Amino acid sequence: MKYDYGFIGTGNMGGALSKALKNKTVALSNRTPEKAQELAKAINATATTNEDVARNSQYLMLGVKPQVLPSLIDEIREFVNPDTILVTMAAGVKITTIKELFNNPNAKVIRIMPNTPVAIGEGVVLASKNANVSDDEFNKFIDDFSDAGMIVPVDENLIDAGSVVMGCGPAYIYMYIDALAKAGESLGLDYDLAAKLAKATTIGSAKLSSVSDESLESLRIKVCSPGGSTIEGVHVLEDQNFDKLVLDALTAAYKRTKELAGE
Repeated sequence: MKYDYGFIGTGNMGGALSKALKNKTVALSNRTPEKAQELAKAINATATTNEDVARNSQYLMLGVKPQVLPSLIDEIREFVNPDTILVTMAAGVKITTIKELFNNPNAKVIRIMPNTPVAIGEGVVLASKNANVSDDEFNKFIDDFSDAGMIVPVDENLIDAGSVVMGCGPAYIYMYIDALAKAGESLGLDYDLAAKLAKATTIGSAKLSSVSDESLESLRIKVCSPGGSTIEGVHVLEDQNFDKLVLDALTAAYKRTKELAGE
């Protein structure tokens, strides 16, 4: 049987991406077969073996950790067809590395970096391709995953920087929401109520910023009446150099990303 998409590795990210594919034939394999079988039932896919996925998938999704990737490729290399499009989502693993591991300079490779909100169709997926992948093949890939969220084509040299914003960013946003909730609790609110308010405020603010033609700075100013409550809190954040704190966090994540890539 031929598959539009085959996933080797059905962890959090591979599983979430597989759920975004609509009206496609999908094959799944996993180190723990029961995990692939359970997901296959949920999304009407086929649970099978690594060899079958490698032989018969038009787009082969390599959803394993970077340290596992070389051994996996050793296992499946001989089964992969020349026209198969290899899709790597391993952090820090470059397109050139995939070509080298497959011993194929003509390999068609797409490199992606998704974030966790793809699990609810609100994610961001950075995507880059090499010259062996045609524009039609790349555009088809982007269209097929549209239900995962926003698919953003970028030059590969920008993926690491982009990933610390959209890939690491959710963790920092969760920390901020939690900090808002804890602050609300300290001021007398029940934590669950404060968290509910913080989550809804974050969602609404993000949505407004995404549909507004105004800059983020302009939107902030509109909330801050001169001499009012909001501006007092803004002054505290500015005094604590909030922008630099965020920059330092992303810079640390970026440096670690480069270390993991061996750079």
